[in-house]
Amino acid sequence: MKIKEPKIRLYENITIEDSINKNEFNNCKYTKNTSENLILKDVVIDSCIFENIDFSNIELDRVELIDVIFNNCDLSNKSFDNTSITRVKFINCKMTGCSFISSSINDIYIEESSCKYINYSSSRIKNMIINDSDLSYLSFYETELKNIEFNNDKFNYAEISNTNLNDIDFSTCDISNLYIDYNSLKGMIINPFQASILVNILGVKVKDN
Repeated sequence: MKIKEPKIRLYENITIEDSINKNEFNNCKYTKNTSENLILKDVVIDSCIFENIDFSNIELDRVELIDVIFNNCDLSNKSFDNTSITRVKFINCKMTGCSFISSSINDIYIEESSCKYINYSSSRIKNMIINDSDLSYLSFYETELKNIEFNNDKFNYAEISNTNLNDIDFSTCDISNLYIDYNSLKGMIINPFQASILVNILGVKVKDN
């Protein structure tokens, strides 16, 4: 599956503080962490690169992302609720506890990232690839999924409910201790070993010969 790449145009290296002062997050690259407590509110981050940035003391409030790359960043517990995220890459990022509730998400690529407790409830996701990432304790509740690809991801203790997984391939993933309702699992693609896991979820007992 192909997804649209972030459109990164010519950019200047700048600090996050300077962008806040100018109220502009366009065509920039950020490589320097801040020691201040900062708030990014009602801003559109467009055509930007964040590299080795720790967002621990940066509050995000209704931040829209368009054509953005996060490389080796710590976004743990950040909220992207009720917003739009388009053509964004997360590479080797910490995203534990990130919330994307009721958001519109398009053309997203996540690789080698820690995404434990990530919440996509009530969001609409189209064109997303996640590779080699930890999605343990993930939440898909009433999530609309279209053109989704998972490769070698962990879904341990993930909770999936009222979400159509038809034709989504989980065969290379770890779905141990997955919590899923019957309507959600219909049509999902799995391997033979995973079938025994889902049989237990359905409450079916397999008798040994």
